[in-house]
Amino acid sequence: MLPLLYIVRMDVEPAYLPEFVSWYDTRHAPDLIRAGFHSCHAYHSCELAPFICNVYEIPSLEIFSSDAYVQVRHDDRQLTEQVLHKISNHSNTIFAQDVVVGIPARAFEPDARPSRSGAVTAPVITTVRFDIDESRAEDLKTWFRDVEANAQSRRPGWLRSRLAHQSGKHPMFPSKQAQWQVLTEWASLDGARSEGAAEQVVERYSLAFGGAIRNAQHHVAALNATLLNSNSWTV
Repeated sequence: MLPLLYIVRMDVEPAYLPEFVSWYDTRHAPDLIRAGFHSCHAYHSCELAPFICNVYEIPSLEIFSSDAYVQVRHDDRQLTEQVLHKISNHSNTIFAQDVVVGIPARAFEPDARPSRSGAVTAPVITTVRFDIDESRAEDLKTWFRDVEANAQSRRPGWLRSRLAHQSGKHPMFPSKQAQWQVLTEWASLDGARSEGAAEQVVERYSLAFGGAIRNAQHHVAALNATLLNSNSWTV
């Protein structure tokens, strides 16, 4: 089974950004790994906002009520006294992966731990967030697998694509973001930009589903830092 995707977006006050990056790399990400996160990937926007798009892979929603996770917030005074006061446009959204393309079959083999072959690993990602009429959810999955991801896979630098829907809420920061997200992984920024400008990508989804698609947003981000839990993964 593939892990849940936990996406945290925010803007950071420009003057505080260098300190934020240092705190994330040396304190926050290692704390989350110790709390049981499978991975922490810090992506920074190449265009549009919010600037921060952190992608985590987590075992379950229950991790947010674990003693280890609660302890992170209790012990990290910089988080509570500085960081949370220096950010805006903040959202914490949890997604279950419904349709994935480009991931080998061994990632779906039953095991107590997820396979690294199914992990997020890309230097560049694009995301498309949107709502869709619930009656069209199955149509969306079919279209994504057979049309959209198939077309993306022929673009230079494409690695894999994931369609996911919201699955539960963070206990302290319940998300108001769109219910669906497509996360596509790319080997390069040029590859990511080959799928078109934000308005072109959004139009592609709108043309496929008309008024059933709402609140669509496209985002491109490049990897700034990554940390993996060496105890979490199988090969």
